[in-house]
Amino acid sequence: MLKMRMKRFTDRGDRAVQRLTEIRASITNLSNDDLLDLADIFKAKPRPPIGDMAFDEMARRDISL
Repeated sequence: MLKMRMKRFTDRGDRAVQRLTEIRASITNLSNDDLLDLADIFKAKPRPPIGDMAFDEMARRDISL
């Protein structure tokens, strides 16, 4: 029973990491206009993690709102 529970927790963690990787890739693949729209939606402080990802990508591309 404990082994099954641990495997489930591990699988859940692996899926969460994979999903986060997919989200980061999606943000990276956005056009500049779409990235600016996303950043505008999540610009309020404190920013949620997706807003931080959008602003990090904007900094990498050297664009701003």
